[in-house]
Amino acid sequence: MDEIAAAEDRVWKNGQAVKPGKKKTGDDRAPKKSASKKTHARTSPQADIQAADLTNARRRDIPREVKPQLATLVNEAPKGENWLHEIKFDGYRLLCAMSNGKARLITRNGHDWTCKFPRIAAAAAEVPLADAWLDGELVAMKASGVSDFQTLQNALKQGSDAELAYYVFDLPFCDGHDLTRTPLIERKRLLRQLLNTSDAGPLRYSDHIQGEGGRMYDQACSHTLEGIISKRADSAYQSRRARTWIKIKCMRSQEFVVCGYSDPGGSRKYFGALLLGYYDPDGRLVYCGRVGTGFDSKSLKAVHELLSGRTRKTAPVRELPKDFEKRGVYWVRPDLVVEATFANWTDDGLLRQASFQGVREDKNPRDVVREQLTAMPARTGAKMSSAASRKSASTQSKTTTATRSNSQQIRVAGQHLTHPDRVLYPGQDVTKQDLALFYERIADWILPHIAGRPLSLVRCPQGSGKSCFFQKHITDALPDALGGVTVQEKEKRATYITISDLSGLIALVQLGVLEIHPWGSRADNPEKPDRLVFDLDPDPELGWKEVIQGARMLRECLDELGLKSFVKTSGGKGLHVVVPVTRRTSWENFKAFSKGVAQDAARREPQHYIATMSKAKRKGKIFIDWLRNGRGATSVAAYSTRARAQAPVSTPVSWDELDDIEGPAAFTLANVAGRLESLKADPWQHFFETRQSITIAMLQAVRAA
Repeated sequence: MDEIAAAEDRVWKNGQAVKPGKKKTGDDRAPKKSASKKTHARTSPQADIQAADLTNARRRDIPREVKPQLATLVNEAPKGENWLHEIKFDGYRLLCAMSNGKARLITRNGHDWTCKFPRIAAAAAEVPLADAWLDGELVAMKASGVSDFQTLQNALKQGSDAELAYYVFDLPFCDGHDLTRTPLIERKRLLRQLLNTSDAGPLRYSDHIQGEGGRMYDQACSHTLEGIISKRADSAYQSRRARTWIKIKCMRSQEFVVCGYSDPGGSRKYFGALLLGYYDPDGRLVYCGRVGTGFDSKSLKAVHELLSGRTRKTAPVRELPKDFEKRGVYWVRPDLVVEATFANWTDDGLLRQASFQGVREDKNPRDVVREQLTAMPARTGAKMSSAASRKSASTQSKTTTATRSNSQQIRVAGQHLTHPDRVLYPGQDVTKQDLALFYERIADWILPHIAGRPLSLVRCPQGSGKSCFFQKHITDALPDALGGVTVQEKEKRATYITISDLSGLIALVQLGVLEIHPWGSRADNPEKPDRLVFDLDPDPELGWKEVIQGARMLRECLDELGLKSFVKTSGGKGLHVVVPVTRRTSWENFKAFSKGVAQDAARREPQHYIATMSKAKRKGKIFIDWLRNGRGATSVAAYSTRARAQAPVSTPVSWDELDDIEGPAAFTLANVAGRLESLKADPWQHFFETRQSITIAMLQAVRAA
């Protein structure tokens, strides 16, 4: 990193990063390309890398829309050579769609901003490509060489992009090829070759340093940068927030929704402070404090003009602190987003030392949530071992295994694994360590379904083929990574296990947990359920196609009621149809509604379906199990393993792909991680953003039926 400090003018002022101990030379640069627009070929004639040559490149027409990959906020930079570290710019995220010699600039919310940045679009159109999608950040640099959001906003207000630069850091699609499965380091190598441009031009390559994340972060903070973005060198491009891209900030910052403003004091004009909020998981706006610093006379006036047309009489937030001073406060429609830096959060959930940075026109207010600072991904090496490497590990000498198990305990996500080589699934030779690494690899997919919920667990300390038991309550000392929530049961109060992060999930693996069954409610309010689950349990004589037909029939019933549903394999015998709802219904009505839906579905086709548990009446039929929707009842979590042969995993699928699924146990520990990394879109896209409630009219409808 000494070279970065010594070459501050070049590296930091132009937003580039150079590997410590290695300077760029003419030999390091890609051959120059022709900028002629006449031949928008795949790459220039002199290029030495072709999109078709990259690992896992797939021939595909360029998609009309691409959603960007987002980074997860963590508390420290990761270690290891398998991480690439880039400067975190403070600007507007833009995707660039290139086709037939033209370029379109698209915001993360899908808005076309090409007309706002004609100079950038023209520069992108000069890149000799037939078609492509670029991903990058539009920034404005202060005289100090640091990207600054306020400077960017000032430039936009003046209607000029002359001083702006578009730093491009990824290339998910290129020249008729889908590169989303290609390792990032290969995508960037091709991107650098294509963007063989001057550091002074409008279109620039966002360089990186490989390894030495801690030193890169220290240098970024010492130069008053916002922070760094760290990315797995071997990672695929995923159109969602994932832990293969992480962000580490020097100063905490995020977007907030403006709820109102206060009167100005002293000689100040327009307003005193903005009242801020964010949306909680139930879609309710939560007040989180004020920001009164960071404004100049121009921004005060500009923001006040935006507020003047948004006034309303009542507060748009869920509730206000008891000591909230309402005098001199004016409420506004909550559709204006601003960015602010702050020191930290108070215990009451309010911001400390907040400072205004600018208005975010590119952000949807409904997407503004409280960013949670999490621990960085613990493993910084390669992906989960293949079957061959697992076999190799299992054939080590007994002496080596004992040493690893007893004196050199394996550590994953900060958790020690005792007996990491213990085989949990004998038929697949899957060890405790393999299971831990599997969950680490898919953490972004499973954690939203289990974190912060009371859990019931199936524990098999000696593996799936041996003694297993179901555990609901905390009965003994547990690792620090596990929490608990106490709820009132019929005759006593009992405490259930909860987890909040990957470390807690790995702690469950250490306990020998092979199945995770969350409540249908969250630990912060166990009495208000938020998730209906219908389990289609077929008679053994029935085939898989009949189960699929049953799931589609149930979906139609729910559609008629106005409820959107999702489907997943159970990893057992059937399918689960899952319905996310807002937390407004009591457990009593929740269970009554699910019973009514199941009975109505069974009544429509009594020859095929039944809504009672009677095994005698179930012959040749599918039991629509609604009983999992009672208080304290559970069903297996999405992406949880099952304690069954073949190591099946309960896996979400899309309705469109359901007919192609081979059976309820089609997804296993051997193929789920690879499936997720190759997906073009989340099969449960919008699951967590779906806002729908069980209404009185719905209850009456199923009871009447």
